Amino acid sequence: MTTERDSGGTAYRWKITGLAFKGETTTRGVGATWVAGHPAARAVTVLERLQPPGQSLLFARLPYREGTRPGSSAAVLTTAATQQALADFTAWVAAYCARTGHTGIIPAPGPGAGPLTTRQFRRTLAWHIARRPGGVIAGALQYRNHAIQMFESYAGTSASGFRAEVEAEQAIARGEHLLSMTDQHQHHDLTGPAAAEATARLATFSGFAGQVTTDPRRIGRLMASHDPAIYPGEYVTCIYSHPRALCSHGDGPDLGTCQPLRCRNAAFTPANRDALRTELARIDASLARAPALPPYLQHTLSARRQAITALLDGQEDEPA
Repeated sequence: MTTERDSGGTAYRWKITGLAFKGETTTRGVGATWVAGHPAARAVTVLERLQPPGQSLLFARLPYREGTRPGSSAAVLTTAATQQALADFTAWVAAYCARTGHTGIIPAPGPGAGPLTTRQFRRTLAWHIARRPGGVIAGALQYRNHAIQMFESYAGTSASGFRAEVEAEQAIARGEHLLSMTDQHQHHDLTGPAAAEATARLATFSGFAGQVTTDPRRIGRLMASHDPAIYPGEYVTCIYSHPRALCSHGDGPDLGTCQPLRCRNAAFTPANRDALRTELARIDASLARAPALPPYLQHTLSARRQAITALLDGQEDEPA
């Protein structure tokens, strides 16, 4: 594993190199590099420290654990040994939490689910990647699946019901956020081209609620019947309208390709405007850094700074 750092010594990218066999025609494997996040890089570092010096395999069986069949020349853990290690780790975490009062216990599998397996971890990881903006494409690359549809199915967007589950969770989360906005009258502080439409939709939405609603099941039913098609984000609140959308024209917005500085579906809450001001500060810091950024990057950041500044200045001039 290699770590890339900026001029100040701060790590910003971790790369894991190894041999890839999936989709390759040679049994010797093909050299491949995966870009990993910090949690994965930290896990790799722990695994490397567990192995004795000179061991080139990351998942080699540990010298102080069982892991191979009698007489086997295999250098890696068997499936049965891996599952036993997972069971032992789960038991250790449960005992630690009971002893210290910690709440981070690993939930036991449901009835009939059997022990934890590596397949469950792989599918869970795929599921979480798929839930992120642009995650399906990222997952297809990371899992070396040649077709995006293969990763969607693998992440549980077909018969497993994961897709419906994810969409229901997202709808409930949006409903909770929108009800909170109306309860606190935040919809009156919206600015941007779609602010008036957002206020009208939220007024109708909160009218159906009738009272403070905290039960996720009630919120789910409310969203299923009266979804106002409002999607809160960090930098923008999308008041989705299919004909005006600049992102993908499906059943809803694609916040991963959102163009909030240009789209007529955009509205901005005070939190959105604060996030844009924070980005301005980051851009200013990048433009002032030494050594100077390459000219093309300077031009791109300067243009974005100008666009954000114009947007915020225009919103400050809007009537309250």
